[in-house]
Amino acid sequence: MNKKFIAFITGTSGAGKSTLVNSLKNMNLLNCNIHDFDEGGVPEGADENWRRERTNHWVNICTDNYSNGISTIICGVCVPNEIKACEKYTDSLNIAYGFIEISETAILERLANRSWDNITIENNINWAKYLKNSVLAEKNNFIVDGEKNNPTKVAEYVLKQLLKEKV
Repeated sequence: MNKKFIAFITGTSGAGKSTLVNSLKNMNLLNCNIHDFDEGGVPEGADENWRRERTNHWVNICTDNYSNGISTIICGVCVPNEIKACEKYTDSLNIAYGFIEISETAILERLANRSWDNITIENNINWAKYLKNSVLAEKNNFIVDGEKNNPTKVAEYVLKQLLKEKV
């Protein structure tokens, strides 16, 4: 892989972010590090401050990798404005923002299968809408259907979006 890039791919709980990490890792991409935002675990009571600290951690890794000619993909609940607020962020990085989209029905089914309560599920449906709009507000964005496509197709689509020439 000759083109270097940084990508943050987000979606609500149950959208397939961790599955995407596994699918991308199975592709054995050269000069590309792939990480789950939650690597190392999520502490009990993780909140917005934890997410912002973790975002800053990942932006630091991405920028260091980029300066060394290594691409990086981070999949997890990350918010573009929080990424842009990080100390090492610069517009010149041309970060790609992706969103894994699944229907409200799929969110409901997937999270109910995890024994989530109805209020938490509804909050995640609203969070998905917010994340999608945040991604769409960015110049370098893409949406991938995580419901109609199998994990391999999702990974292939993501790579296609990241490797195409940006204008």
